[in-house]
Amino acid sequence: MNRSLIADRYAKALFKLAEEQKELERIYEDVNLLQSYCKEAEGFTDLLSTPAIKPAQKKQAFHSVLEGKVAKSTLNLLDLLIANNREVLLEDINRRFNWLYKNKKGIKEITVFTAVEFDDQQLAVLDQFLKDQFKAPIELCVKVKPELLGGFILKVDGKMADASMSSKLKQIKKQLLS
Repeated sequence: MNRSLIADRYAKALFKLAEEQKELERIYEDVNLLQSYCKEAEGFTDLLSTPAIKPAQKKQAFHSVLEGKVAKSTLNLLDLLIANNREVLLEDINRRFNWLYKNKKGIKEITVFTAVEFDDQQLAVLDQFLKDQFKAPIELCVKVKPELLGGFILKVDGKMADASMSSKLKQIKKQLLS
């Protein structure tokens, strides 16, 4: 069976449970905490993927680290994943849950790639401008890519607008060579 399909089912089940129990915000925070562990905590993904570690040991490790930090529903999901030998799907489930949450709340994910770093005032102005343009709450991520030379690349919900100097120069070069 397809990994993304399985992860989607678990994410949808957790999302529905969170809504029913009126814990959507709490579970969203838990999912983000788990995702940060997956990305940043040394050995966390090894714990998930190593078949040499027995399921009971994995459950014990999760409970000792997460008990009191996450909702009971989140721990139950982890127990279920371990019992069904699906713990390696945790990152995929987290991503899908986040997408469901943001879609429900109308939050736009916006990434801006720039050649130079923005100061706090520029970030505030950009944030407000984008909120006004999209008439929705946004999650803004700014990434510096010096190779752009100037301008920016804007990515919104998977769509991209390229207004960078490097792109313009490539277009000019292509026109001159043809």
